[in-house]
Amino acid sequence: MKTRGIVFKLFAANLVFYIVFFATVVAGHFWFFERFYQHERASDLGKKLTSFAMDYARQKWPEEKTPMVMGSFITQNHVQMAVLSKEGEVRYDNPFRIQLNTDKGQSLPVAVSFFPDISALTSYGLQPGDRVTVQGAYYMEQGNALFSPYVIRKEGSPAVGVLPHNADREGVIEISGTVNSVLLPAPGQWNNREGIMAAALRVWFPLPEAEREQLDRGEAFHTEWKEPVSGVHNLVFVQPIVRDGKVVEYLFALTPLTQLGEAFGALEVYYAFFSIAGGLLLMVVLSFFFSKIVSRPLLQLNRDAARMAKLDFTAMAPIQSKDELGSLSESLVSLSSNLDRTLKELQLTNEKLVLEMEYKSRMEQLQKRFVSDASHELKTPISVVKGYAEGLLDQIAENKRERYIRTILREADRMEKLVLDMLELTRLEAGAVKLRMESFTADQLVAECVEKMRQLAKAKQMKFEVQGDRDVHVWADAEKMQQVLLNYVSNAIRNGNEGSTIRMEIRHNREHEQVCIIVENEGPSIAEHELTRIWDRFYREEDARSRQAGGTGLGLSIVKEIVQLHQQSYGVANTPNGVKFYFTLQSSSEDE
Repeated sequence: MKTRGIVFKLFAANLVFYIVFFATVVAGHFWFFERFYQHERASDLGKKLTSFAMDYARQKWPEEKTPMVMGSFITQNHVQMAVLSKEGEVRYDNPFRIQLNTDKGQSLPVAVSFFPDISALTSYGLQPGDRVTVQGAYYMEQGNALFSPYVIRKEGSPAVGVLPHNADREGVIEISGTVNSVLLPAPGQWNNREGIMAAALRVWFPLPEAEREQLDRGEAFHTEWKEPVSGVHNLVFVQPIVRDGKVVEYLFALTPLTQLGEAFGALEVYYAFFSIAGGLLLMVVLSFFFSKIVSRPLLQLNRDAARMAKLDFTAMAPIQSKDELGSLSESLVSLSSNLDRTLKELQLTNEKLVLEMEYKSRMEQLQKRFVSDASHELKTPISVVKGYAEGLLDQIAENKRERYIRTILREADRMEKLVLDMLELTRLEAGAVKLRMESFTADQLVAECVEKMRQLAKAKQMKFEVQGDRDVHVWADAEKMQQVLLNYVSNAIRNGNEGSTIRMEIRHNREHEQVCIIVENEGPSIAEHELTRIWDRFYREEDARSRQAGGTGLGLSIVKEIVQLHQQSYGVANTPNGVKFYFTLQSSSEDE
């Protein structure tokens, strides 16, 4: 069965969550948001109208500034507003005016409610003191005659507005004057709704009895009203104005719902397009990246755990996160470190056990080998001693007794030397010998050896010749190195021609910091196939190293072990006139 990764599972879960969440938001918008917004709009506007009515009742500003304050409120809250008497007569209504001082000395209010291009007028930049010429006509509003402009031209600027084609040319009047004051709506915040305001007043006044009683109690009310001609839905607010505990006037406000509905309709189309074209893609991308971000530490933990399962504890770094995953990562790294340390300790312990087992096995092999070699090598001299001893017991002739006794003593000495050499070699092979390193000169070592072996060489009428470097210091165990050199020289004497010369040479290799000591004799050579075997214990070449020539057969084996213990080299080679043996030592300075 194919398993699903955690990234895919998180991706699927997040995608489902985002889809459900987005669908819920869109559904809520389609079904509830418009009504919610209308309710909030009505509640907010009602509070603001209540506050305005209270400020108006307390006469917070001078009466002549009431139109200006109303204008500011209208532009900020997108409403039409009027102050009415309890009978419905307009006290203050649309405040947007241009007050002119005409050239005839009259003060003329110019209403801009029906100006054909209100947005151009608001950005025209009229200021008090500007000279203007206005073309327009008079009309009646709540029993008052107001001048409504078609075209306004500021001195030094192009005109704004146009004269309608169906305008009564005879009724169009042109008036010039100076601007006294200006109150215009903010750009983009005004619609021509004076007609709807007048229609609303005609519908609601006089007020029905129930609403009048509610207002007399100081309670405001609002309701939705559809203008029958245009079909525009509006919210109508009536706020009582209370002064000295009595309702003296009404604040009547009107705001359209059509623009709100159109905006929500456009939003619904936008949401539908966004949810299909962009929303789904955005949700997929967000779900993918969120799942990757969340799953990244989990994947790292999984990789670390997989490496630990393979006993790989290297280069594990904790996740830098202050949460449960970070704590788990730190615990995993700590566990990895502890396991790594424990395994290394176990490995070291196992290595020590292996070395101990190998050492024990080697000791057992050496013991067996020692017993075997000793029994083999001692068998012949013991038989000789036994035979000669039996001859003495049998009371052999008097003239043979001394020879028998000398033979027994010679074989006893030989057995003693053999046992001592075997013990020495066994200790060397077991690594039980500790070197006592010191600095001494190589020619001193050679001189002492020559002095010790001079009598043995003299018996065969042989002489020594020493050549090479002088005063060369070496670093080694002097006693062991003398044992090596004595073994070489004794072999050279034993196997050399009578009356020949034993040559000894000291070579100092300064580049490799080594000193090579060579012992060469004149005599029979060693067979090529025997050159590597002569270092084995108890190995004797038939001619060159026979038992009759003396020796135990362990000398060169001891040489090999001593030189190897010094981590140096040794060897043998045939020469045109005989055989040469050599070994190396580490050179040293005189100060050491």
